[in-house]
Amino acid sequence: MKSKKPSNSMSSQLPMQRLSIRRPVGCDTFSLRWVIDLALLAFVCAATLSISAMQAAYILALSAVLLGLYQQRTVRQLRFPLIVPIGGFALASLLATLTAVNPYHSLVELRNILEVAVFYLAVNAIRSDRHATILLNTLIAAGAVMALYGLSQVVASGAAFRLSGTSNYMTFAGQLMLLITMALAQLLFNSALWRTRWHIYWMIPALLVLTAALLNTHTRNAWLGFAVACMVLFILRRPRLVLLLPLLALLAFFVSPHSVQNRIRSLWNLQDVTIQERLSMWRSGLYMTRDHPWTGVGMGSMRQMYQRYREAQSPIAPERRLSHLHNNAVQIAAERGVIGLACWAAIWVAFFYQAWRVYRGLAPPLSPSRALVVGSLASVAGFLVAGGFEHNFGDSEVVTLVYFLMALPFVIRRIQTPGP
Repeated sequence: MKSKKPSNSMSSQLPMQRLSIRRPVGCDTFSLRWVIDLALLAFVCAATLSISAMQAAYILALSAVLLGLYQQRTVRQLRFPLIVPIGGFALASLLATLTAVNPYHSLVELRNILEVAVFYLAVNAIRSDRHATILLNTLIAAGAVMALYGLSQVVASGAAFRLSGTSNYMTFAGQLMLLITMALAQLLFNSALWRTRWHIYWMIPALLVLTAALLNTHTRNAWLGFAVACMVLFILRRPRLVLLLPLLALLAFFVSPHSVQNRIRSLWNLQDVTIQERLSMWRSGLYMTRDHPWTGVGMGSMRQMYQRYREAQSPIAPERRLSHLHNNAVQIAAERGVIGLACWAAIWVAFFYQAWRVYRGLAPPLSPSRALVVGSLASVAGFLVAGGFEHNFGDSEVVTLVYFLMALPFVIRRIQTPGP
């Protein structure tokens, strides 16, 4: 990509700063640098395939970074954005564990807090916008392969089958929503993509395959999240593009099989049994928060606690055991109280504020950096909207991917500003 002379003070320092941070933070040796790079590549390849492989890859990358830091005997170069709200949420989760109805179960679930390490790994280990784009494109390509596999499941089992990939339909839908958003951001905001035409030849088919797979998951929360993500992308690219959304939605409706069309129609049917179930779950969660307002009932006890707070007239069968309440805010308030909910909300407020500042500081209107930042903003917005109807924050495969995408604006900021 040929560089253009930036117009603002931040971007005017960009070439020099890129040269100064060519290697990942915490890595001075050639071998460690390759371990980190290959582990990150394995992470994005495995993200939609296997949670075990994905976790093994990022643990390997973290271990290499920590070994590099040990060799350097310093952590001064590390960046820790959002550390105050994230740290506050971790402390609120620990407090909820100490006061939990079942402290042991809550302690076991507390380990999921460590998944945020992926965020800090990506912030500090991704070297440049080019490196980030390579990882992202690999993630999209790997996801498209898994989407093809999922579509083959639909062909083999019939249109009523809920496409699930190698996980389950709800998890895979959440991942697909994120990947489609990032692919669309690349097409709309990355001018370098259009100059190297071979990228277009695979990116557009991948986008279509991913979208077809998302529709065939029959997962409404992911559809709504994707609609909001598209609104963010279109508004930031050209506000009039938002007018295309209803037309695109109608097109998707008419080309979908009848089972998907029926699922789409149920979005407006408040008498739909699954919608009534969610409303009942949310009321039960509010009752838990009312009785345990500050620190909640603790994590890992929802199956036990829901039986106590289940409404007598609930459409949910009494013998059904629920592990979550299909809403991030309701779930977190019930498990960690209003303290935990406030800290959790602060993470996203701080993210949008800081990521937006990074976006406003970018000079070229269409560039790889802008595509990464806008895609991150839209993906997180879609994730949060989908989380209004599903506890996707408790889904490790989805939230780990969200943490990775959240890091992209801070990678760009690290590239464009001097190190500590």
